[in-house]
Amino acid sequence: MHKGADKMYHYDDRQTQKVLEAVFYLPGMIMILIVYGFIYTSFIAVKLAIQEYGLTFMAYMPSILSLVAYPVILYRTRKMFQSQKRLSAVAWMMATASVIIVGLYWHLLHIIP
Repeated sequence: MHKGADKMYHYDDRQTQKVLEAVFYLPGMIMILIVYGFIYTSFIAVKLAIQEYGLTFMAYMPSILSLVAYPVILYRTRKMFQSQKRLSAVAWMMATASVIIVGLYWHLLHIIP
């Protein structure tokens, strides 16, 4: 027998919850970096379009809204995850990131006359 074989290990829900939250937060941090990377490139593209085509500052609006909205969405998904709606929280986090990225590129496609 090896050392410690006579000890009995107990299942701990709190420890499992902490590990699950860590596993949820890591992809959330990666997703926010990815989304913010796309928002940054959107800002650069809008800046170039404003210089080239004389657009107003309102062309920045979708980028600004995305910059503010995604952390709020991540906060809401964290609350969903903590209320035991784990699969829904992951789906919302991934789906909203996809919608924001596609929406920003759609906006960039349409601001150039």
